[in-house]
Amino acid sequence: MLQTTPRAHLVDNALAARILADPEAAVFLKPFMRGPTPVKAAAEEFKIPIQTMHYRVLQMLKAGLLEVAAVSKRRGRPVKHYQATSSSFRVPLELIPQRLLENLTGHAFWKARLERSLQKALRAHEYGSEIVVYRNADGLLVWGSHLEDESSPPEHLNPQHPAVLNLWNGGLMLDRSDAKALQRDLWELYERYAHRNGTEKYVLHLGLAPTLET
Repeated sequence: MLQTTPRAHLVDNALAARILADPEAAVFLKPFMRGPTPVKAAAEEFKIPIQTMHYRVLQMLKAGLLEVAAVSKRRGRPVKHYQATSSSFRVPLELIPQRLLENLTGHAFWKARLERSLQKALRAHEYGSEIVVYRNADGLLVWGSHLEDESSPPEHLNPQHPAVLNLWNGGLMLDRSDAKALQRDLWELYERYAHRNGTEKYVLHLGLAPTLET
């Protein structure tokens, strides 16, 4: 029997929309999407004061994103275990404030995080932070962190170099079949690493689209 993927819960209030459309607020929902979790455990995961986490929980409860899933009895006050009301949410765009919508859909939040992370990683390893623009062997203009000599391995793949990559190519010339193959390869590569539980956190951006310009 085929298993069906449960439908995402449709958000119907502005508070929930504001929380979910703000990555810095929505991240606090993550522990509760894994299962029933007490406030103290969530606070310890984020390394923040329990009072701060409690405020976040109250906001998510008010927004309908959390519910009390269980209560553990103990001496003194019982401990509530909260759980997300769904493992996925659909947010109507009209409920999202324009500022948050522009920040999210314009990738401003993620772009800023990627840039800060790149600079921090390179400076920590005493590598210069710069952009190199060059024409590669295929005649394409490339924006990257280093000028690559295709006759030798790229410098950033050396073991001592930090695990960072910053590469934009504005003119890949592909047939649609090749573009679909690249799309599939990128997705499968992402899936190969996406569910690992390593010790370091990385930000990743993958993008592919046919350009409107010639």
